[in-house]
Amino acid sequence: MTPTLSSPSRRAAEWIESQMNPDGSLRGATSINEYYKTVFALTCAGRRVAAERMLNHIVGRYLQKNGDLDGTGNPWWDQFRIYCHGWVAMAAIELARFDISERILDFLEDFHDPKTGGFFGTVQERDSRGEQEMMTTGVLAVAMLWGGRVDLARRVAGWFERVWAAQPALERGLYFVWHARNGLVTEFPAETAVSHWVNPREKTQWYFQYGIPAAFLSAFSGAVQEPRWLELGQKYLHASRHAGEERYSTPQSGKIGWGAAWTYRLSGDEKDRALVATVLRGLQSNQSAEGWWPGQAAYGNQKAVNPLPSLDITGEFAALTSWMEPYA
Repeated sequence: MTPTLSSPSRRAAEWIESQMNPDGSLRGATSINEYYKTVFALTCAGRRVAAERMLNHIVGRYLQKNGDLDGTGNPWWDQFRIYCHGWVAMAAIELARFDISERILDFLEDFHDPKTGGFFGTVQERDSRGEQEMMTTGVLAVAMLWGGRVDLARRVAGWFERVWAAQPALERGLYFVWHARNGLVTEFPAETAVSHWVNPREKTQWYFQYGIPAAFLSAFSGAVQEPRWLELGQKYLHASRHAGEERYSTPQSGKIGWGAAWTYRLSGDEKDRALVATVLRGLQSNQSAEGWWPGQAAYGNQKAVNPLPSLDITGEFAALTSWMEPYA
C-alpha cells in the first residue's frame, strides 16, 4: 500500500488538522497529552504548515526554558515523565527547528544513565538509580539518533543487547524493565505485572515492547553500518510470536508494525513485511470513517475502550501507519 489520499495515515492527518484552531491549538485538548504525537503525525504526513503552527503553540504553552515540558493535566505524567519529550523533539527535527530539539535533547540527557545505557523514565527513578523501561528508552534513543547524538545512541543499543541477553525464557514472555543496580527485573507485585512483563497467557499486554527495540536498533544499524544491530532488532521483533494470540491485532500492536517496517526496509525479509501488513490491517479495522481512532486501554491506566475520538491515539497511529504503508 502507498500513502494515497484514502490511506489510514492521510485520513488521520486530515482529521487532526480539522481539529486545529488558527493558533495551532487543538479543540478539546487539555494537556500536552493531546499534542506530543499529533504534531509528529502532521510532520510524517507532510503537513508542514499545520505542524509548524502546532509546534509553535507547544513551545509557547508547554516548553520550558530548560527543555522540560509542562505536564499539568496529563493523566500518566508520573509514570512516563519524559516520554512526550522524544516525540516533540523528533517533530522539531523533522521541521529543522533545532533551536527547539536541542533544548529538549539537552534536558533528556540528564535522564540518561551512561553506566547502563538506558533512560530513567522519571525524576524519582533517576535520583534513586532505579528502573529503566524499554518504551521510554527506545523512543528517546530514536530522538537522540535523529539529533546526531550517535555515541549516546550506541550506549542505548548496548542496553538493549544486555536486556536481550538477560531474558530467562522468551516463550514465557518478555521482561522489559532493567534496574540500574540489580539488572533485569523479573520479580514484581502482581498489580504491576503488565508494566514489567508481556505475559503470553494474558490479554491486553504491552505488545509494543517487541516493536520499539526493532525500530531503534534497525535505525541505529543503518546509521553506523553495523548489521548486528539490525539482527538484534529482528530478534526482538520475531520474539513477539511467543505472545498471546491477539499480539498483532490490538492497538497495543501498533509499534510492532513500526518496528517491522523499519527492519524490513533494511533486511528485505518477507517475515518482517508480513508483520507490517498484519498489524496495519488490525489498525485499519479500528479506524473510523472520519479518520480518527477511539481511545484505547493501552497502558493500564485506562479501564476500557472509550468510543470517542482520541487525539493522542490518532496522532500515534497516523505516524505509525505512515511508516507501514509503503511496505504493506
